Amino acid sequence: MDNFLVISADGHAGLPPEQYRNYLESRYHEQFDSSLAAQMAAAAKAEENFLIKDFNEEWRGNIANGLSGAWDSQVRLDVINADGIAAEVLFPDGITEQNAPPFDAGLGLRPWGVDPELQWAGARAHNRWLAEFCAEAPLRRIGIAVIPLLWDVDLALQEIRWAHKAGLKGLLIPPLMGDKDPYNHPNYYPVWELCQDLGMVIHTHSGPSPAYDFSLPGAMGVYLSEFAWWASRPLWFMIFGGVFEKFPKLKFVIAEVTEFWVPSMLEMMDVRASVKHTSGKLGDFRSNLSMKPSEYFARNCWISASAHFDEGSTAVRHDIGIDRIMWGSDYPHPEGSWPKTAEKMGKYLTGIPESELDLMLSDNAIECYELDREALQQLAKEIGPSRESFREPPSFEGEQKGHSA
Repeated sequence: MDNFLVISADGHAGLPPEQYRNYLESRYHEQFDSSLAAQMAAAAKAEENFLIKDFNEEWRGNIANGLSGAWDSQVRLDVINADGIAAEVLFPDGITEQNAPPFDAGLGLRPWGVDPELQWAGARAHNRWLAEFCAEAPLRRIGIAVIPLLWDVDLALQEIRWAHKAGLKGLLIPPLMGDKDPYNHPNYYPVWELCQDLGMVIHTHSGPSPAYDFSLPGAMGVYLSEFAWWASRPLWFMIFGGVFEKFPKLKFVIAEVTEFWVPSMLEMMDVRASVKHTSGKLGDFRSNLSMKPSEYFARNCWISASAHFDEGSTAVRHDIGIDRIMWGSDYPHPEGSWPKTAEKMGKYLTGIPESELDLMLSDNAIECYELDREALQQLAKEIGPSRESFREPPSFEGEQKGHSA
C-alpha cells in the first residue's frame, strides 16, 4: 500500500459539561444542577494553571471550529481525515478539563474528596454517551470506558460487561490509589480475569497527581517531573504483584507519559527482581514471577506515545520495544499534534524504517485492540499519509536537545 495506515492511540472526547445531564440517571439531576457551576469554575482554574493565556488564545485562534470535534461526530471525522488518521482511541476530557464528565469522573478519577456514588454516576453518564458517539463511526472509534474501580469491584464488573456489550474496547482505571486497595490486591482478580476473557484493554492516562499548590515557586516543574510516574505507578504493582503472571493475556496501556524514561524503569525493575546480596535480607518477593519484569512488559503492556513523541522518543524506541509503542495525536488537546499533525509526524518520523513505522503507527494498535485491519487499510488508501513523505533522513536542526515534558 502506498499510504501508511495511521491509528491514534490517544484521543479525547467529551460533551460540553451541561449536556451530560441528558445521560445521568434522573435521581442525580439535582446534585448535578447544584454542582455544575462549581465544576465549571474548577475546570476553568485547572485550564488556567495548565494553559497560559497567550498560548491558549493563539492555539484557539488557529483551530477555528475544530475543537467541537470533541463531541461533534462530523467535525471529528473531518479533522482526523485531514490528519490522515483512520481510527483513534478515545479517552475522556474532550477539550482540556472543561469537557470532563461530572462528579470527578474524568481522567483524574480521584480516590479522595469525592462521593463514590456520584463519581460512578458521572462515569456511567460518560460511558453511555461515548458508546453512542462510537456507534456513529464504529470502525474509527475505539471507546475507553471510565471505571472508578477503587470504590466497588462488583459495580466495576457490571459496568465492564455493559461497556463490552455496548462496543467499547477498554477501560480507564484510576492511577492514584490513595488509601484504597492497590492493584496487586487479590480483590481485583475478578476484574483482571473478566478483562482478559473479554479482551478489554486496561488503561491509565497521564494527568492525575496529588494536589499541588501551583502558586508556589517551581510547583509546575515538580508536577512535570512527576506526572508520568503517577500514571505509570500501577505498572509495577501489577508486575510485582503477579497480575500478568496469573492473567497472561491481560492487556495494559499507559498513555501520554513520554517515553524516554521507560528503558531505565524496566532495567530498574529487572535489577530489583534479580537475586542480589543487597536485597537478600528482604526475603523472597519474586516467587510469584516466572519471568523478568521487562518480559511481562514486552508481552502484556504498551505505551501510547502521544503529545510528547519527539526525538527523545524515537531514540529509545528499540530499548522500549518497537512492538510496544503506539503513536497518538492527542486530539483535541493543545499539547498534541493537531492542527499540525503532518508537520510534526514528518519532523520526528521521517527516516525511520517503514517496517518500524508500520508497527508504531498501526500494527501494534491493531494487535492491542483487535481491530479490522482490512477495512482500515481500505480507508488509509484514501486518507493516509504517503510512504514517500517519510523517506527523507530525520533532522532536528533548531530543536533544543533533550527530552520534552
